[in-house]
Amino acid sequence: MSSARHATNQSSIHLTRPTTLHVVGSMMIDRVMRVASLPRAGETVAALSSETYAGGKGANQAAAAARCGARVRMLGRTGADGAFIRAQLKDAGVHVGAVSTADAVSGAACVMVARDGHNAIVIAPQSNTRITVAQIEAFLASAHTGEIVLFQNECAHLVEGIALAAARGLRPWLNAAPADESLLEIKLEKLAGLVVNEHEAELLTGVRDVQQALEILASRMKNATVIITLGAHGAIAAVGSARYLHRGFVVDAIDTVGCGDAFVGAFLAAITTHCDVAQALARANAAGALTAMHHGAMRALPTIAEVNVASLLPEGTRLKQRAPLGDGSCRPLQCQGCGYDIAAQKIGEKCPECAHVIVDTRFTDRWTQPSVRTNFVLGATRFRNATVGIALALLLQLPPLLVSQMTSRTGSARTGMASTLITFTSSMVYWAFTMWVIFQIALVPFAIFTLARGASSEQLRRILLGVMVVRTASMLLLIVGASQPSPDAVFVAWGLMVLCDGAAAVVLWRIDVEQRLRAVSPLRLCICLAFSVLVPLPLVIARDVYWLPVALVSYVVGMVCCALLVRAMARTLQTRGAVA
Repeated sequence: MSSARHATNQSSIHLTRPTTLHVVGSMMIDRVMRVASLPRAGETVAALSSETYAGGKGANQAAAAARCGARVRMLGRTGADGAFIRAQLKDAGVHVGAVSTADAVSGAACVMVARDGHNAIVIAPQSNTRITVAQIEAFLASAHTGEIVLFQNECAHLVEGIALAAARGLRPWLNAAPADESLLEIKLEKLAGLVVNEHEAELLTGVRDVQQALEILASRMKNATVIITLGAHGAIAAVGSARYLHRGFVVDAIDTVGCGDAFVGAFLAAITTHCDVAQALARANAAGALTAMHHGAMRALPTIAEVNVASLLPEGTRLKQRAPLGDGSCRPLQCQGCGYDIAAQKIGEKCPECAHVIVDTRFTDRWTQPSVRTNFVLGATRFRNATVGIALALLLQLPPLLVSQMTSRTGSARTGMASTLITFTSSMVYWAFTMWVIFQIALVPFAIFTLARGASSEQLRRILLGVMVVRTASMLLLIVGASQPSPDAVFVAWGLMVLCDGAAAVVLWRIDVEQRLRAVSPLRLCICLAFSVLVPLPLVIARDVYWLPVALVSYVVGMVCCALLVRAMARTLQTRGAVA
């Protein structure tokens, strides 16, 4: 029997494009109670704590496979109270289009976990028993020949589902758990793979010795893969005449719920990404061991990065304690465009949910926090909307302004009713759009404040907050100047806003450089500064009313350039779904 210890490096794990893993499986609401020790028959014990988690063997295995690098889609059923399971599957990277949450009663499991990590589980399948043959057939219709379909013994129509998969040229795999007499009805020769524990192997073969049970199952499943998991002692496998052993890893177990599911998911993820059986066993045992180091099932599943590291260690190695859940180091990476988990995808591929291309980037400083990057995208949207509103209002001010100037140049010769009406109408339209401009200008500080919350460093955040304060003061001065009226105050306010726009553009360019977004080229920045600052500022300082239209046009173009600049950065950020 060959050992599954291998000397491959991490870069050899994913050599070719992975296929899709199709899971027809159960979804359970796990109600977990921690107890000092498992109760004996007739004994009542008080729970130390009680929590509710997403679970079910099918859901756990689908999530584990997705976390470990597989492309996974799932067919399952649950009720409205189990909708959070679907959400967590999606977060893990599983395609959940075939997962229904319309059942009246969800499947549930009562899980008791002792202090030593051992557990006892009672399940009520409920919604899982209502998966129909027609649903299975429709689900498998989009699968490609040779792809793996994974079943467990917690859903209805297991025999029919396996037969449908085999008839379509797919490779049906079965995790024969939980073990009951219905497993004896399954035609094992239709399976491409079987995963059982010691108890399930004994039920299927009638022998207790795991080596003998492996040989019996292998003889009944010619050229298929048979795996018997041995708990903390690893796993053994048979593929044709080849035999494999991996002795597992040593951990300080906290909760063994979900360890077997992590094993199955990680093993099939490795197979779909074209690892050999020895590598797959190492990765599966690593995933199971890592899962035992946290409470819960789905929430404790490891990421592909953790499995990559642990699987390369020698058998029997004691794994270091994982970082606590919730600190970000054990969470899968999410697409910044839609929030979908993309730990299973590689650089250059597309997000399965929103089709954004995943590119390599390393965020630094404040941008290591997803919430900060989200604030930047939100601020960019608000800034674009406000600047577009200002640009439109200023452009619409030009016609009445030109009419007013032409009327004033004709002198007092034309003082008839028509001239008076034209002057009055132009004045009213001009001031209406002036109030619109003031309203839109009032929105800009809010947008800059949101951008400041999304700044990549503390220094740039303070600069943007300063820009916001000056912009707010200039807005108030503009309102006062327009209401007096005081042309001097209006020109001063306008000059301050021009300087604020220039400062904001430079800060945005600095963020682009620091975070290597490459969305703002030096030429683009120069064009933005030229139209928003260099051209209008001298004209504003000169206070020449005849050059006012030129200053307005330049300022409008500058505002549009600045809006395009910040939106380009936001779009680039949204495509950066992977943080290496």
